[in-house]
Amino acid sequence: ICFLGGGNMATAMISGLLNKNYSPALIRVIESDSKKRLDIKAKFNISSEAEFKKIDNNEIIVLAVKPQQTESLLKSISHEISQQIILSIAAGIQIKSIEKWTNGHKNIVRSMPNMCAQIQLGITALFSKEVLTPKNKVAVEEISSTIGEFIWLDDESKMDAVTAISGSGPAYIFYFLNAFIESAIQLGLSKNEAEKLCSKTILGASHLAEDHISNLQSLISSVASKGGTTEEGLKQLEFNKLNEALLKATRAAYEKSKKLGSEFN
Repeated sequence: ICFLGGGNMATAMISGLLNKNYSPALIRVIESDSKKRLDIKAKFNISSEAEFKKIDNNEIIVLAVKPQQTESLLKSISHEISQQIILSIAAGIQIKSIEKWTNGHKNIVRSMPNMCAQIQLGITALFSKEVLTPKNKVAVEEISSTIGEFIWLDDESKMDAVTAISGSGPAYIFYFLNAFIESAIQLGLSKNEAEKLCSKTILGASHLAEDHISNLQSLISSVASKGGTTEEGLKQLEFNKLNEALLKATRAAYEKSKKLGSEFN
């Protein structure tokens, strides 16, 4: 596996691969930043090079550079790309652009992981225009599974929605948790008490929700007894239109993703 770029997501994937006993000798990184390169060598004991030289036909290329760097990089190495799979995690870059910048290469999978990949609890959306061979599909899925779970999309245009939901989603959760903690402090709890109670409440509730994801209303009802405290709190969330605020937030992120994508492509 050859990583083009050694940023946060690339290092999360490398960490995941090594945790799954993938051989360090089979991983290399092309990274122009000398500090990142040294850090990668020291942390993972894998090959890290400053410049691209040659790619083996059996290598999987993980495109992990910033979107604005993608075109120039792919054009500069297009003469080396023939049979390899390109697994792109470059945000916003469409498959048609990668094809164009690699002289019509077709063996491309576009993916959108999220930051929870850093602790191997991410969710990655995958899409390919072409029908992959069973071997190539398994390879892509194995790499993706090292950082969490994955889903295959049936339409590339859904990537903008994925960006707005699972890509941006962790920040929404952190924002909510921060507000939750501040509310707890306002009610008289200490900062330490508030952080512990709020973070563990969200963690536990997340696990419960995953087990009953198709019946969340039942979970809500099981906590919100009629005439009780939870019902009173929920009334305020509804009165202040939390659902509407979240819809506006995800819609704004979705539209921004589309706009940036059109600029990059």
